[in-house]
Amino acid sequence: MYQNKKLVLVGPPGVGKTTIKKIFFDKKSPTQLLEMPLEPSRGINSDAYSYLNSQLGIFDLAGQENKSWFSKKGSEIFERSNAIICIFDISNSLESIIEFLIKIHKLKEELDLSKCYISAFLHKTDKVNPSYVNQKIRRIKEFFTTQHILGDEFQIFSTSIMKNYFYDTFYTISEILNKLYDDSILSVDPNEFNNMKTDISFILKNDALKQYSTKSSAKENNMNSELMLVHLKRLEKFGLVKSTDKFESFQLTERAMYFKIGWEQERNNSNNDDLSRNIEMFHVLLILNYNN
Repeated sequence: MYQNKKLVLVGPPGVGKTTIKKIFFDKKSPTQLLEMPLEPSRGINSDAYSYLNSQLGIFDLAGQENKSWFSKKGSEIFERSNAIICIFDISNSLESIIEFLIKIHKLKEELDLSKCYISAFLHKTDKVNPSYVNQKIRRIKEFFTTQHILGDEFQIFSTSIMKNYFYDTFYTISEILNKLYDDSILSVDPNEFNNMKTDISFILKNDALKQYSTKSSAKENNMNSELMLVHLKRLEKFGLVKSTDKFESFQLTERAMYFKIGWEQERNNSNNDDLSRNIEMFHVLLILNYNN
């Protein structure tokens, strides 16, 4: 039995912690969440996910109650954490981000979380110039390097749920999960790898919002209808296709199109080894299942 893992999402209120969780772990629609903003979280929202023989617990901490989380009693929620992701709005001041991260560093020492991986997301970076993001990341890194705290495992990422940034954020979260598990649990067996390649190929050659006949698509892909249905149901489970007629027909979801933009960029800029690594990262988040 593989060891269970614990990941904590923490940060100021209104920065998008719950939205990130719902989109990348619960496979919800980015646009739907943008059009219908979530109510502010209260307290601790925790969910369990299964990955093969392992369990991942995700704890989403309400930003309005940060004072409590940093108190002696409230900090117990961080105990036995394997990863802490600190999420900030890119518009948060440099001083407030650094102050928050110093508090996290103090907690890490007090709770003896020596093996806990800490990362920071500067979120909603689609709203500003890339040079501004890079400068802010550089200044945060400079501070912690000169102060010799948080260590080499601490990393900062720019993130967004918007379509041109979606894949990079997806990949970043996948890599963080990859750090939590041994290679043995994350390695993709050859059959699964080939299935993923077929799924990705299928996404790349189809268009958004267009309705496709399952029978016609099976013929075009040199598959029988049964095998085509297997792939479509896999893609449905991953939140990448949808059907309203029991898969007589189907169409790609918005989530698939966001992924497609990033994947095409990777395909144009990467070698075969990089693409194989991307398929493995793709695999990590897609087969993470929410335990109802």
